[in-house]
Amino acid sequence: MVRYHIEEVFHMEQWLPRQPLILTPTIPLMWTVGWLCTMSAYIILGGQPPSPNQLQDSVLLVSAVILVMNIYNLILICQRAEKYRNLSPYAPRALLLAIVLIISIVLAWGQPKVVLIPSYLNIWVMIFIVLNFLQALLGQFFALLERPQSRRKFASMYWPIVVLCAAGIVTPPSLELHNGWTLPFIIGDCILLIFFIARSWQEMPRILVKVPANNSIIYELLVGINLATIISTVMSGVLFIIFSFINNEISGVSASFALSPTINGISGLIIGAMQRYNNDYRYGHVKGHPQRYIYCGIFLVIIFLGLGFLLKKS
Repeated sequence: MVRYHIEEVFHMEQWLPRQPLILTPTIPLMWTVGWLCTMSAYIILGGQPPSPNQLQDSVLLVSAVILVMNIYNLILICQRAEKYRNLSPYAPRALLLAIVLIISIVLAWGQPKVVLIPSYLNIWVMIFIVLNFLQALLGQFFALLERPQSRRKFASMYWPIVVLCAAGIVTPPSLELHNGWTLPFIIGDCILLIFFIARSWQEMPRILVKVPANNSIIYELLVGINLATIISTVMSGVLFIIFSFINNEISGVSASFALSPTINGISGLIIGAMQRYNNDYRYGHVKGHPQRYIYCGIFLVIIFLGLGFLLKKS
């Protein structure tokens, strides 16, 4: 019996990769916050969000694929429990990740129109974002545990998760209540903005660190997008607070304030993951001038945010 179990584990290790996945645990958070903040910006600009009935079947199909990926990742994590039996946090966090995943599945499939296709923030969406936040943090613990430490300081995988969670919980209520802001709202938003500036300043050298992924055009574009959204988040946040004091029209600024930190968090996660992937980037298409693609990423953000202002004027 023991011999059969050993052989079964051996065959499982042959078809399962050795390391848990990096981005998979963060996909639910990226989707929920990305959709919520995009719809919040779209509504602020005068748009009408799509009906959940029209998108429910498609979203459920996509969520089923993401669910399979996360279950697969959980199997990888549990498979490594024996290796880390002397690491006390491993087994409890693996159990906690399984519990969070089960609760998220029940909530998502029980109320798909509310939590998977949210147009505004309510208590169920907030709970779902917190669950996704915990899943992403726990997933990164296991993913980074398997990656060897490097002398170079890579971009943080935890900071973009915090940015996305804060953007999903703080931004939509701020956009809805900007006409009746109270002092606690203003103080809280100022504190978050200051913390974002300080932490993003610390992250910049890690984003610009030389890695094999620099040969990838997509990577360099993402670096430009990330740097541009840091600036746009700060500028739109400051303008958002100032215009709220004088009760001026702030629709375009509000849309930028909703989208910029969301794009920053998503791009930051992909950048951090690409820095840690063991892919062979020797044959990338960046040939001696990576700055041009960083500038292209910056211009893409400018064009994207500019389209929001044009949409409002039309």
